[in-house]
Amino acid sequence: MFFVFAIISFSIAYRRAKATGRNGYLWGIIAAATFIATGLSLTFGFSIFLGMGIELWGWSENTVETYTVISAIISFVASFGTTWLILRKLRETSEEILSKPPPPPTFEQN
Repeated sequence: MFFVFAIISFSIAYRRAKATGRNGYLWGIIAAATFIATGLSLTFGFSIFLGMGIELWGWSENTVETYTVISAIISFVASFGTTWLILRKLRETSEEILSKPPPPPTFEQN
């Protein structure tokens, strides 16, 4: 299910990037990779924290079962948050102010 949302974020980012004149594939990959990386890194971090709690502070092993669902929900929400920030950035239009071209050269006639 997690990777389904990563594919959906790729699709949305691709369409928004194309609509604003940016590279759709690049932004799609960035959005999907951000979704996956945020979820995996937070899940990994929570797992390490729970493992340290069991070993160092003597927590019961039932703690892992209790907090696994909570950590998964937090990771999932954070993944949506980071992907939302990317999609929000893509919604902005590029407002580069281009300077006017120089006037054409004038040649003097002798």
